[in-house]
Amino acid sequence: MSETRVGIVGHIGAVIGDEDVAVDHFMATTAYVKAVYRAGGTPLVLSVVDPNDVDALLDAVDAVVITGGCDVDPTSYGQDPDERLGPIDPRRDASDLAIARAVVARNLSTLAVCRGVQILNVALGGTLTQHVDDHMRLDQYNIDAHTVKIDARSRLAKIVGTETLGVNTLHHQVLDALGNGVRAVAHNEHGHTEAIEIDGAPNVLGVQWHPEFLRHRADHLALFAQLITP
Repeated sequence: MSETRVGIVGHIGAVIGDEDVAVDHFMATTAYVKAVYRAGGTPLVLSVVDPNDVDALLDAVDAVVITGGCDVDPTSYGQDPDERLGPIDPRRDASDLAIARAVVARNLSTLAVCRGVQILNVALGGTLTQHVDDHMRLDQYNIDAHTVKIDARSRLAKIVGTETLGVNTLHHQVLDALGNGVRAVAHNEHGHTEAIEIDGAPNVLGVQWHPEFLRHRADHLALFAQLITP
C-alpha cells in the first residue's frame, strides 16, 4: 500500500449482536476497500458525521470515494417522493451532501460512485429522476450490462483510455437537471448522464456505474488508481 489515505464514505447498518440485539455500525461494502487496496491506496472507512464535522473528517485523508447505497431523499432537491422511491436515510444524506460540497471546495481527489454521483449533483443544486426501469441488473454486477460513450475531451476519457466503455448498471435513479458547474462527460444509449466532471474542481469525478465490482479490469481499476496517482 502507498501512503495515500483514501477515505471510503460509509453508511449506517444494523448488525445483530448478543441476545439478538440490533446495533448500528458504520460500514462500507468490501468491494470498495478491495478496489482501493488493489489500486495501491490505503483504505479508511469514514463514519457518517454531523455536517459541521466533515472538514475534520476530510483532514484525515488524501482522497475520497463517495459510495453507492440507498436513494437520495427527494426533498433534498425539492421534489415529492415518487411511489417507487426506495429506502432513504436523511442522516446519511446530510453527511454525504456536506462531504460532496467540501470535496468540491477543496478540489480534493474524489471518485463519486452511483448514489455518490447523485449526491454530488444534488449537492451542487441538481436534481434526479427518481425511477427508471431496467437499470438494476444485479445478475450482471461484475460484467458489461451496456456501454457508455465518453467525451473525448474529458479527464475521464484520459483516465480509462477509451471513449466507449462497457459498464455495469446497479441503480434505478439517474441524474436529471445538472447542478452548478456540473458537466456531463458520458452518456448511455438512453441519453442518461453516466459520468460528470466539475468546473473549478478538476480532481472531482463522478460515475453512475460501480467500478469497484469491475476492478479486475484495468480500465475500471484506473478510476481508483487515479486517486492515488492523479
